[in-house]
Amino acid sequence: MGKSGGSFKNLFKMSGTGLTFKGKLALALPGPASVIGPIIIHNTLMKFYTDIIGLDAKFYGLIYLLYSIWNAVNDPLLGAYIDKMPFNKKRGKYGYLMKVTAPTMLVSIFFMLLSSPSWSDWAIFWVLLAELFIFDTAYTVYSVAYQSYFLLAAPDKEDRVDIDIIRTYIGNVLGVITTIIPTFLLVGNGNRALVIPIFSAVILVNAVMYFVALRGIKDNAHLYETMKAPEHKNVKEIWRDVKNIICSKPFLTYLLFYIIARGAIGFYFTPFLYFMDSVIKTDGTVATLADVIPGLIMLLLLPAAGNMIKKYGSKLITLLSFIPAVLGFASLMFIKTGWQAVISYTFIVFSLNVIQTAGVVLNGELVDYDEMRTGTRKTGLYGGLFALLTTSLTSLQATIFSSIISHFGYDGKLTEQTERAVMGIRIGAGLVPVIMCVIGFIPMLFFPIGRKLEREISDFNVKARGKEVDHE
Repeated sequence: MGKSGGSFKNLFKMSGTGLTFKGKLALALPGPASVIGPIIIHNTLMKFYTDIIGLDAKFYGLIYLLYSIWNAVNDPLLGAYIDKMPFNKKRGKYGYLMKVTAPTMLVSIFFMLLSSPSWSDWAIFWVLLAELFIFDTAYTVYSVAYQSYFLLAAPDKEDRVDIDIIRTYIGNVLGVITTIIPTFLLVGNGNRALVIPIFSAVILVNAVMYFVALRGIKDNAHLYETMKAPEHKNVKEIWRDVKNIICSKPFLTYLLFYIIARGAIGFYFTPFLYFMDSVIKTDGTVATLADVIPGLIMLLLLPAAGNMIKKYGSKLITLLSFIPAVLGFASLMFIKTGWQAVISYTFIVFSLNVIQTAGVVLNGELVDYDEMRTGTRKTGLYGGLFALLTTSLTSLQATIFSSIISHFGYDGKLTEQTERAVMGIRIGAGLVPVIMCVIGFIPMLFFPIGRKLEREISDFNVKARGKEVDHE
């Protein structure tokens, strides 16, 4: 690995023993490559459509509602199909699926930027809805394939934490670049005419990233030989397994936590744009600093948080992460300056990324524990259900936020919002997430996989993949 690679490993105390740093990096890259599309769609597209295209916020909320229904129908079915899909000696399986869906996502995102303010609201509505449906179908297949490949190739809990830290570092660099654009162009007096050409350039760079990341994905037949996939003969059998998964205590408690709390914490950036623009009333430079500085602080602290997850277990660290989240969101109800926003969003961003890293272990455990109990590995079905949650929960938060600011009278065409509209933004950005964090804390208390069972599941999975357990 070399002197520099060894220093990196020592710096972040990567303790997973199953993979080299190079192997962890290869497994990490396809994840960050796929973050740009969702960032554009879920974090900046609403601001783009309400303020530049001129779409009423209530239409955007309705789009996301229908988007959620689409997810509920297609994601589990796609996951089950991927589970059942046989390994092809020539094309492979998971790697092949990622390579064919990446271009589809890129093209659909580009066309989302081409809607015209001269179109009617309903024309914009139907065109954008169709483009989102296409993107989501491709993204679901990509994310399920990547998650399935990742969990097979990295069966050890420690390796998974290490890989997610690498993903977070790379992903945050890409995320900062992507979010700098809307903070400069969509907040204050930014040049909004540059949004489309700049985002087009971002999409082109994203294409290069996919090419580099997916070159390192090699479908190894041995990976597929170590698992037994469920043999679904019809849709009825698929829904039977879906019902069994949803009704299981690990899945149900994690699902409720994810819907209520994780979704609220994860959907912070779109309200951030409205908050900095209309509440703090700052320019793009200050908004960018309020976005970048919390991310940098989080990256400094995340390796230590990763080691705490390994030592004390994912459940406990997830529960403790609620404290900074609640403090950060609650402060948005009264802060008035840019530097205060930096402090608030540092708490939020740190909490989100710790929960995200712990969530990599928790999500994997659901699949591994089910395999340990049933003898079949339903990664695609689990991945489909969670792809549904990842998108539809963001959709739920977008629907709530857009409904609140619309009710309080937000008008994207005004240079300055009314006091009532400003209060609506504070409520949507601060009070609502606090309430959802408090409620979502409860089901996580009842999540049955603690530190001891987590270790047992990890050891089982390592052995199931034909490897030796080593805790040294």
